[in-house]
Amino acid sequence: MFTGYGNCYRLDALELATEHVRNTQHWTYKTIQHFRGILASPDFPCLFGRKAVASETCHILFARAEQLADDIAQGLADYVRTIAPIPLKQRIGSPLVVFLETPGDYTLAEQQALAWKVLRGVHARDPHPWPQAIPSDPDDNGWSFCYAGMPLFINMNFPGHRQMKSRNLGPHITFVINPRENFDEVANASTESGKRIRARIRERVAHYNDGVMPDTLGAFGDADNYEWKQYQLQEAGSLNPSRCPFHAHVPADTLIEN
Repeated sequence: MFTGYGNCYRLDALELATEHVRNTQHWTYKTIQHFRGILASPDFPCLFGRKAVASETCHILFARAEQLADDIAQGLADYVRTIAPIPLKQRIGSPLVVFLETPGDYTLAEQQALAWKVLRGVHARDPHPWPQAIPSDPDDNGWSFCYAGMPLFINMNFPGHRQMKSRNLGPHITFVINPRENFDEVANASTESGKRIRARIRERVAHYNDGVMPDTLGAFGDADNYEWKQYQLQEAGSLNPSRCPFHAHVPADTLIEN
């Protein structure tokens, strides 16, 4: 029986954990093996993700079907506490990869609707007020999802993706979570080096997806860029919301300063 739900493990520590190595037939063990195989492909677009898995510096979190929001909220709080004091340049290769135990018969749209529902549940469990410097409205181009006071970017991956293969990391819904400022450090759209990195990765995305390129990928802060549209990408059969399915509950008198 796997006992590590809601725990935030670094991948190298997970590989040594008793609850992992003794459960080789459990979905958690099989999911990690499958995930490793996908990221080991030289064609996988995200170079930073490939490096984080190869060096085992990414963090891993498993959430059980009946307690998805609870487990993610617990592990995400631990991740933020762990990562916040680390200097920015030293934590670039330490994303949090969250695997959700999810039904295998859901359509892509149902998977995506569930992911947004879980994200709303995680937000509802956040004891910290929303940071004052971050807009709470997803239709503001400065918005990011926040937890424990930290702005985050959430890359949502679904087993139902067929065209957007770069957003299919295996048989379970998977969130890849990075502190928002990590992207400003390595792929800042206002610097030449950042533009080159973005262009290179997006070329790789198009190649990996057999020429299909998401039309919602933009740069943070651009007037026509909305982060939530990059959290969940679309293809035939996708959920197609006109407004962001996430809504923050932010009492005006509880905003905090960053």
